[in-house]
Amino acid sequence: MKLSLCCISNTLHNQNIKFKMMRVTNFLKLPRDQAINILTDRIIQNFITLKKTIEYCENNKFHGYRITSDLLPVINHPSILIKFEDLPRQNDLSFVINECKQLINKSTLRFSSHPSEFISLTSLNKDIISNSIRDLQTHGFIFDLLGLPNNYMAPLNIHVRKDGDPESISRVVINNINKCPGNVKNRLVLENNDNKNGTWSVKKLITYIHTRTGIPITFDNLHHEMLPDNLNEQQAFEAAYCTWPVEPIFHYSEGINGSRKHADFATKLPISYMPVTWEVELKQKDLAIQKMYAMRN
Repeated sequence: MKLSLCCISNTLHNQNIKFKMMRVTNFLKLPRDQAINILTDRIIQNFITLKKTIEYCENNKFHGYRITSDLLPVINHPSILIKFEDLPRQNDLSFVINECKQLINKSTLRFSSHPSEFISLTSLNKDIISNSIRDLQTHGFIFDLLGLPNNYMAPLNIHVRKDGDPESISRVVINNINKCPGNVKNRLVLENNDNKNGTWSVKKLITYIHTRTGIPITFDNLHHEMLPDNLNEQQAFEAAYCTWPVEPIFHYSEGINGSRKHADFATKLPISYMPVTWEVELKQKDLAIQKMYAMRN
């Protein structure tokens, strides 16, 4: 059973080892040079936290880590737009990033990211599409910066969130994916959704997008429970599995009282019908993973 941590270790967080955020409003109300200096300090701290989190995952025998989407807060917001190379303290940035890169090179972990829920490749609004692609470009840039594989070994996972006619929506999605640079397209995977009366089940993602593009489909067990589309869990798992050219990274969580709201801990273990790494989306993060390992034993 291969389990992967999503973004934050509660254990490290409780030790005040945490990723630093910056709100757009807080940035904009400061003189730009001052705001950029504060932002740079936080980005450096974020890469230090990333290094410590990777070390924590290795030391606790986890099998993967989902890199937070907040390593470079606000840098690509349309009202800010700072190029990474224009940040001050480039020597300090290079040093800590190279430390992360060296650690990753030695690591046995699988790495991934789940870009923001606000990313939309289904909109007819050009500004929304432009902002979404720019956000994905930032993720691709970070993965390149860290020396991660430019393929599905290090996936960038997003949803198709808009419901409606799958034929017309899929055409828009595929058109916008084709606008993304190679370091995004080479890593981009699509996850099934959880809205009970929605569109984007594993089956429809495969039918309308994978068969036309080859993009792998991420199986999420809880989303599948909400929207099975006449497939049982094993059928959906295996169908999604076959879309990947490498061992997949799938998502595991449990809902509270049959809802889509994530529980703190698991009450059972995921069934791996074939070899897979499970990103654990339970609210207690690493504590939930440790409990799952104890359940296995």
